[in-house]
Amino acid sequence: MPPPSAPGDTPAIGDDVRRQAIAWFVESQSGSMSPLRQQALLQWRQNDPCHEAAWNRLASMEMLSRGAAGVNSALALDVLQQAGRQRRRTLKLLAGAGLTGGLLWQLRDTWLVRQAITDHHAGIGERRDLRLPDGTLVSLNTRSLLNVRYDEHARRLILAQGEIIVTTASDPQGRPLYVETPAARLRPIGTRFIVRHESDALGTRLSVNAGQVAVSRPAGTEEIIVAAGQYTRIDRHDIQPPQAETGSPAAWADGLLIATRMRLGDFVQELARYRPGILRCDPAVADLRLTGSYPLADTDRILAALAQTLPVRVTYRTRYWVTVGALAG
Repeated sequence: MPPPSAPGDTPAIGDDVRRQAIAWFVESQSGSMSPLRQQALLQWRQNDPCHEAAWNRLASMEMLSRGAAGVNSALALDVLQQAGRQRRRTLKLLAGAGLTGGLLWQLRDTWLVRQAITDHHAGIGERRDLRLPDGTLVSLNTRSLLNVRYDEHARRLILAQGEIIVTTASDPQGRPLYVETPAARLRPIGTRFIVRHESDALGTRLSVNAGQVAVSRPAGTEEIIVAAGQYTRIDRHDIQPPQAETGSPAAWADGLLIATRMRLGDFVQELARYRPGILRCDPAVADLRLTGSYPLADTDRILAALAQTLPVRVTYRTRYWVTVGALAG
C-alpha cells in the first residue's frame, strides 16, 4: 500500500474520487463486506495516490467524529425530527454503520444520506411512478430525488437531482403547479413534460411532450414559453432559446435507452446512470458512433452488445468497475 503523503504533498482530490471513496467507506462500515470486495477496495486504494488520500481523509473524519460525538447532534436531531418514519429508519442504519456525528454531517450531500431525507427517490437502475393527491402523475428515473410540497396556495415538486416525467392534472382548488430545480422554476400549462437535473454544472433540461411550460430562473420573474415538441436548457447563467426536440428523452419510461448516431463516450456516460459502481469509456474510442434501442433491464447485456457491434472490448476489473476500451493490438 502506498505510504501516507506528507502534508505538503497531499494530492488534489476530485469530486469523482471523493464520491468513490465515500461509497467504499459506507460499504466497508456496513459489516457485510465480502473478502472479494475487501480485496477490490485494497486494489482501488493502491491504484492512485489520490484514492489513498481520499480514503485516509475519510478515515480521519470518522475518528474525529468519534472523538467529538454530539458536536453536530443538534443538526442530526433536526434532520431526524423533519424526516418521516422510513427516513428515520434509514438514518438510524447509517448511524449503525458508524456514520455518526461529524462524519454524517460531512456526508450530507452524498446519495445515501440525501435519499434518506427526501420524500421520494428512485435508486440506481430503478424507475418509479407516483400518483399525487390531485391526480398528477410523476415518473422518477434512476438516481432521482424528489420532494412534494402541497399547501393551500400552491403545488410544488422539488427535483433535487435526477429526472422526472410529469403528466399534470387540474386541481379542484385552482392552485398553480410548479416544478423547481436548483436552476429553474417551471410552470406547466396543461401538459406532459420531462425535467432532468443532474448537477449545478450541467443545469436543467426541459423537454415538452404536450401543452406548454413557462420557464424562469428560481428567483426571476421573466418567463419564456416552451411548447410541445421543444426543449430548452437552463443553467446558472441563462435560459437557452427553445429548440426542436430531435431525441427520445422519455424512452426510459419504456425501459429503453435509444441512441441515434450517438458518441460512444456519451452513450457510456448515460448508461452509467443505470448501474452501480464505475463505468468509463476510454477516450481512444469515445468518438465512435452507434445507433440502436437498448433495454435498460440488463446493462451487462448492453455492454456485451457494444463489444459485438463496435471495435471495442469491455473489461471488468470487478463487477462494479468496468471500462469500454480499444481492442488489443
